[in-house]
Amino acid sequence: MATVTAGIQVLPNGQDVDTYGVIPRIIDSVKDSGLKYKIGPMETVVEGELDEILHLVKELQLVGINLGASEVMSNIKLHYKPDGVTIEDKLTHV
Repeated sequence: MATVTAGIQVLPNGQDVDTYGVIPRIIDSVKDSGLKYKIGPMETVVEGELDEILHLVKELQLVGINLGASEVMSNIKLHYKPDGVTIEDKLTHV
């Protein structure tokens, strides 16, 4: 499958959960994923194969749970084109 881009917003929730402590750890997992990424104020955009991105989303969910969240909600936007789409493609056509 061609390269896709995904906007990912991860929202850990739970009583006494310090999201300011959890979010940096989630971002660390994105950085450690090996995927190309761009961090924004409301979401992080990643680029890669669809399976890699979905695996990352699952991992990010677990990071939130392992750090004390009782639930984690994620908003995901996927952009697919048969010939691929990159973060750079999206930025040059703005």
